[in-house]
Amino acid sequence: MNRRCALTPGQLLQAYAALVAFSTAIALPFGWHGLWLIPLWSLLEISVAGALFMVYMLHVADGEQISFSPDGSLAIEIVRGLDTRHYHMNPAWVHLERGGPRKESLWLCCSPLRVEVATQLGTGEKRRVERELKQALAERRAGIALDSGSLASRP
Repeated sequence: MNRRCALTPGQLLQAYAALVAFSTAIALPFGWHGLWLIPLWSLLEISVAGALFMVYMLHVADGEQISFSPDGSLAIEIVRGLDTRHYHMNPAWVHLERGGPRKESLWLCCSPLRVEVATQLGTGEKRRVERELKQALAERRAGIALDSGSLASRP
């Protein structure tokens, strides 16, 4: 579940290069004629736009990945900018909760840990993810119950 972005990093760099070229083409003739305020303003504009583009590019990879690890635990990876967090939960004890003012937030809970997931998705997609997670957890719990039941029935 990744963030939806209108531009790829390459397209964003091309747009920034076009902004720099256009702004420089306008500012340099004014600077040659002694109006230094225009090139200074252009430099400020390019710097602010560059900083904002960097923040945008930093958050392009934001999102969550939820899977079952080989050892059977529920693995959650959350990426927010340069911060990546990994969580592992026992699927037998995990439950889903809805929260927030309009019950739009989706939380995976395994006491005392609560992790918000599907933050980059719209309401309809969150409901689909919720259904899929509930189904996957139920299947995993049924598999765990079968495994423990088969171990208990052995002499």
